[in-house]
Amino acid sequence: MALLALMAPFVRAQEKVIALPIDGVIHPITVDIVKDAIAQARNEHAELLLVLLNTPGGLLDATREIIQELTASPVPVITYVTPSGARAASAGFFLLEAGDVAAMSPGTNAGAASPVLLTGQMDDVMRKKVENDAAALLRSLTSRRGRNSELAEQTIRDA
Repeated sequence: MALLALMAPFVRAQEKVIALPIDGVIHPITVDIVKDAIAQARNEHAELLLVLLNTPGGLLDATREIIQELTASPVPVITYVTPSGARAASAGFFLLEAGDVAAMSPGTNAGAASPVLLTGQMDDVMRKKVENDAAALLRSLTSRRGRNSELAEQTIRDA
C-alpha cells in the first residue's frame, strides 16, 4: 500500500508502467538491460519505470553507467527493493539512490556500499582513492535527490 501511495502522483488510471527486475549481480549486461527498459518506457509513453531491486551489488563501472541512464531517463524512475528478504547492497544501494523515488518493502535492507576488489586487497592509498571517488558519486546523487548525503556516505566509509 505504501508503494502505491508513493506511485500515485506518477500513475493515473490505465497508464503504462514498465517494470524492470534487477535480481542478481550488477554487470555490463545489466547496463544494456536498463538502457533497453528506458527506451521501451520512452517508446511506449509509459508514465514511469519501476526498477525492482534485489542485488548483492556488482561492478562499480557498470553501476556508474546505470546511474547515468536512470538519472537521464525521460521517464520518472522508482527504485524499489523487493520482495521481503531482498537487498540493495553495495552497488545496489547506489541504484536505489538513483531513483526519483526510492522505496523498500518491509523486511528488506540496503547499504554496505564500501568498494572491494574481486580478488586481492587494495593498498591503503588505492582504497582511500576508490572510497573518496565512490563517496563523491553518492554525495552528488543523494544531494540531487534531496536525500541525506552524510548518512548515505556512511555506507561507504563504515560499510
